[in-house]
Amino acid sequence: MEFKEYYIESKNGKSNCVIRSLCKLLNKEYEEVFNELVNIAHELGLESFNEIPVFEKYMSDYHINKIDSNEIQIKDLKLDSGSYIIFCYDQKDYYHMIPVINNVIYDKNNECLDLYVISIYKRK
Repeated sequence: MEFKEYYIESKNGKSNCVIRSLCKLLNKEYEEVFNELVNIAHELGLESFNEIPVFEKYMSDYHINKIDSNEIQIKDLKLDSGSYIIFCYDQKDYYHMIPVINNVIYDKNNECLDLYVISIYKRK
């Protein structure tokens, strides 16, 4: 897979990997995705839009569904063409989310290549 630098932030200069990934995959603005996630968190009675049930519901609403759970490193991942979101971590306490579109990884830097896959979501 190829890597391309991608970074998007809110009007206040804040950035979040969940929001960035969804913005890239859905071609939406940062504030729009943030507000939609916050609304889902409130509906579910959860404190943070970063919680798994929140972003999984959001993705499901946009036909982005979990297809696999596989603990290999991002750099070793083989995907078919299409639009994906990869939920990954460093096997400790750092969790991250990245979009992959047609075998191009979009993230703020290439350090994500050494992270391990938790779940793969694919947009239909």
